[in-house]
Amino acid sequence: MSYGISLPHLNRDNIWRILKDAGLNRLPPVPKAGPVRGQGKFRDYDPGYVHIDVKHLPKLQTADGDRRKRFLYVAIDRCSRSVHLAVYDAENADNSVDFLNAVKSAFPFRITHILTDRGSCFTADAFEKACHDMGIDRRRTKAYSPQTNGMVERFNGRVATEVLQVCVSNHEDLEILLRGFCFAYNHRPQRVLGGIAPAQCIISWLEKHPASRNQDYIKPAGRDIMKQVDEILDYANDVSQPDHYHYSCILC
Repeated sequence: MSYGISLPHLNRDNIWRILKDAGLNRLPPVPKAGPVRGQGKFRDYDPGYVHIDVKHLPKLQTADGDRRKRFLYVAIDRCSRSVHLAVYDAENADNSVDFLNAVKSAFPFRITHILTDRGSCFTADAFEKACHDMGIDRRRTKAYSPQTNGMVERFNGRVATEVLQVCVSNHEDLEILLRGFCFAYNHRPQRVLGGIAPAQCIISWLEKHPASRNQDYIKPAGRDIMKQVDEILDYANDVSQPDHYHYSCILC
């Protein structure tokens, strides 16, 4: 003999309402096999895979007395995190090619890949030809995916918070600060590199891979630039609020 319980008030609609009130009306999402968008990791490369981007600088007085903005070109190596930068009056194909030539001799290792966004200054025929002539594998970010070039974007963010907050009145002083920041960054230990600086990372890697040394390498200005940086910071400290003066601590 079997017994059954009749619950006429528990029809489909009522059961759905009860489950909804308890937050049980939907199945849990199926976990994705791949990384979450924006949290993926770059593919590992040896030194030589360089990301390039352009940042607009604020309007300041130039050497000829005009007040206008300039453009910061930044190149960062994916493996060593080593950085090279330069400031130009315009964001165009000619300056992009000029910066590429500078990048070619700015790193102690040979450049093998270049990654840029799809801006007109980087998609111009002149830039494409320059990459081809140098034997560089030309790469572009995916359309509408700025995170593909996130490494250099993050560096530009640090420039905005750690350099552009200093009170300067002209582009000449700002350019000196940028060069000093670049020097300090390349010699500052980084957690992502296991606590060593980009400069030391390159030295260690080239000791194991001497054939990858760049014969066109031109050693950049050393600590002499920091004397000029200190003078600018001292002046900025006198004319700005104390809480804006934190850049000197970053260079330590």
